[in-house]
Amino acid sequence: MNFLRWGGPGPLLLLLLLPAWASPTFISINRGLRVTKGRSAFLSGDDLKFAIPSEKDACKVEVVTNEPMTQRVGKLTPQVFDCHFLPNEVKYVHNGCPILDEDMVKLRLYRLTETDTFTETFVLRVYLLEPDCNIIRMSNNVLEVSEFYGLSRAIDKNLLTFDYDRTASLECTVRLDPVKTRLPAHGQVVLVEPRPEEPRGDQPHSFYPESHVGTELKCPGGSCPPGLKKIGSLKVSCEEFLLMGLRYQHMAPPSPNIDYISIQLDLTDSRSKIVYKSESAWLPVYIRAGIPNQIPRAAFMAMFTLEVDQFILTSFTTSVLDCEEDETPKPLLVFNITKAPLQGYVTHLLDHTRPISSFTWKDLSDMQIAYQPPNSSHSERRHYEVELEVFDFFFERSAPITVHISIRTADTNAPRVSWNTGLNLLEGQSRAITWEQFQIVDNDDIGAVRLVVVDGLKHGRLTLRDQSCCLCAPLFNLFHLCPFHQRGKDFSSPWLTFRLELSAIITMTVTPLKTLWSSGYLMGITASITNFPSTSCPKMIAPRSS
Repeated sequence: MNFLRWGGPGPLLLLLLLPAWASPTFISINRGLRVTKGRSAFLSGDDLKFAIPSEKDACKVEVVTNEPMTQRVGKLTPQVFDCHFLPNEVKYVHNGCPILDEDMVKLRLYRLTETDTFTETFVLRVYLLEPDCNIIRMSNNVLEVSEFYGLSRAIDKNLLTFDYDRTASLECTVRLDPVKTRLPAHGQVVLVEPRPEEPRGDQPHSFYPESHVGTELKCPGGSCPPGLKKIGSLKVSCEEFLLMGLRYQHMAPPSPNIDYISIQLDLTDSRSKIVYKSESAWLPVYIRAGIPNQIPRAAFMAMFTLEVDQFILTSFTTSVLDCEEDETPKPLLVFNITKAPLQGYVTHLLDHTRPISSFTWKDLSDMQIAYQPPNSSHSERRHYEVELEVFDFFFERSAPITVHISIRTADTNAPRVSWNTGLNLLEGQSRAITWEQFQIVDNDDIGAVRLVVVDGLKHGRLTLRDQSCCLCAPLFNLFHLCPFHQRGKDFSSPWLTFRLELSAIITMTVTPLKTLWSSGYLMGITASITNFPSTSCPKMIAPRSS
């Protein structure tokens, strides 16, 4: 899955001269990465290599983080790295999930010359292998809860063992982080505190709280009775972990018949304090009263039809697209686009210049998912379809869901922005704003349209024929002669806001500009917009951090 974007007329001419079977790409090797479940592996040149000379152009690779269908059971770090990465620089860490046998990481390559930026988006496959020798070893005994709100047996050496060289100077520690891992999903880890006293034989059990009698303690309504202590984040030695008497307590019916406790183990050299080896595992908990995990389903009340105006970026809402799932909290549901619309694309409003292939229900509910119509006008209404499937927390998928998109014709003479993909540049570089990145349409006289800078430019300047400009006219000159000059290392994602003027008709647009740092941190800002007379240059308003 490669998507290549070229800039400038030279590469475009080269594309036209290529044979039909040729697919231009900067990638020379992409064999994927093989990782043992629960462990980590470094990316090498045998797994991924680019056909870009190191001495020629700047080249960076960015890990795309707003695609929830990628990095589902692991994480690739760092987020931005050089195309000619070192052998032990880029690492994938698996979280111990036993369910999936394959993961994927979406990457975006930037090749930056002095005058152009070339980008290519591709997928790195991660093949997850079964371990042949684990430090965390699970016995044939199982952790089980017999009923809803029930309590399991204690986690001890009859259930888990840790196999490592105890004669070496290694410290073994175990960590639990239920907030970060979201596990257990339907219960919690608790500790049974010592009982104050035992019932005597000459007194009935009714004199004592029910939670002090028997091994199956219950928490109806989600409130823990006296004698149970909830365990949050925990870091203890491996020996202490097996002696604490930790138990699993079911909390949230209805639930599937299986839940998991995420365990991370670290072996640290006691002298240098360097982590020698790390391993993660999901300890299964069987819920006897539960049922097999059910698949998500389309919501009955959603319309599954999106009405869009021509050229207008339009957000999806839960009244247009929604799903239902009894066992997974809605914010954790993931929509995967299996069939994209024939024209236009689905995008995230944090970066509306790029298409996405997946998103969460939370972003859908927050109206952060939108459809960008194509940049071509038509005299009749157009109809497209997008097909999706929904995944729950344990990766069960729904039946296909189809959303119909209907694009109305525009009945206006106002100038409008029909295309806006933003700019990509290194700090200190400049780029021409071309028709490929920024397009405007007007029914009457495109030559009479003027662009006025009303905001942004806090960390750069806009020039026309090497002169600073706040009013760019005539319009066609802007797209070839107005480079944006980035100043220093202050910011990474500035915004440039224009006002389109045609007599008394005014519309607004925001052009994002992403600057790639050598350190790899990406930030975002939003800009304030103000109106002012067209006879004077605007006073710049300081952006607000987001």
